[in-house]
Amino acid sequence: MTNPHARTWSPIFLVAVTACLISAAAPAFAQEVSGQTEVQQAEPRVTFAKMPADQVRTELLQWLATSGAEQLVLEKVIGRWADNAALAGLAGEEVLDLLVSSFAEADSAAQRLLTESNGAGPVESIIFDGIRSAPLFQNQLRLFHARWLTQHRYYDEALPLLSDLLPENVVDPAGLLFYRAVCQSQLLQRQEALDSLSLLLHNTLDVPGRLRIVAEVMQQELAEQVEDGMEQISLLMKDVERRLDLGRSGQNTQKQEDAIIAALDRLLEDMDEKNKQQGGGGGGGGSSNNPAGSQGADRSQIKGSTGKGDADHKELEEGGKWGLLNARAEAKARELIRQKFPSNFLDQIGRYTKKLAERKK
Repeated sequence: MTNPHARTWSPIFLVAVTACLISAAAPAFAQEVSGQTEVQQAEPRVTFAKMPADQVRTELLQWLATSGAEQLVLEKVIGRWADNAALAGLAGEEVLDLLVSSFAEADSAAQRLLTESNGAGPVESIIFDGIRSAPLFQNQLRLFHARWLTQHRYYDEALPLLSDLLPENVVDPAGLLFYRAVCQSQLLQRQEALDSLSLLLHNTLDVPGRLRIVAEVMQQELAEQVEDGMEQISLLMKDVERRLDLGRSGQNTQKQEDAIIAALDRLLEDMDEKNKQQGGGGGGGGSSNNPAGSQGADRSQIKGSTGKGDADHKELEEGGKWGLLNARAEAKARELIRQKFPSNFLDQIGRYTKKLAERKK
């Protein structure tokens, strides 16, 4: 977008313009900084805040001067950043949007990213070379890209971008920590998500109210989350469904499917063991008086026996029985799943049993 024959503004002129803008904004920004200092003195744990608008503007104009932007572009961008009162009231995510749109006026890669983000996608990554390697440009466009990816459920692609960014190097640290926590939560990285939420809620200023409310709900849900059993299986299934919806059926999706099968194996084994301990659901109290060998083929050798200690393999019935559960226990499990889990949960288990049936052939 750069015209080599167009008249450009010198860095000295831009510095002079910036100085005038900062001077006009001095009372407002001084009040803002003073307010932050008071908060920081009261809450020493707070370490992250949105980047001051005057700092962002200064670095932006310096970048434009270095890039050789045309005069009309410079005038347009300076006009966007001239209202000091309006800038002071912008949230971090709004500053990010304004900054990216300003970059897009002078840079074709930023323009492409902005245009693609306003459509259905996909949004292609930018190669950060030359003038695009400047920290202000590179960090903000990576955050902007990662935000789009997160909002469209591409968590696997978004998380590496967000993990490489530091809150103090972006204009919207609250957004960075929030979207990082969302990705980590959706990818079942429970502890990492809790850490990101803690930084967001306890160590960050200027967190928008809607993000704070959602973050608090996420934090509570993650704190109460059980990392095994049917709840974990449900989370794995949702993740697989998301991946398939996005057309992702590669190794990561297959890995999650294998994790579902392994978790179901453990769940069914636990339910069967509980069923046996309760007398098989119909054996009554006489089960302990059964003749030797009546159930021995289904159990491991007792301690002290000279046998191998191997349990006989239970073949899966073609009728779709859930492992070794009797009809009563199976019905109870099905009803529990209907009440607490998604409507397709039983279908997933049905496919699981078919997959096991295929293994024995």
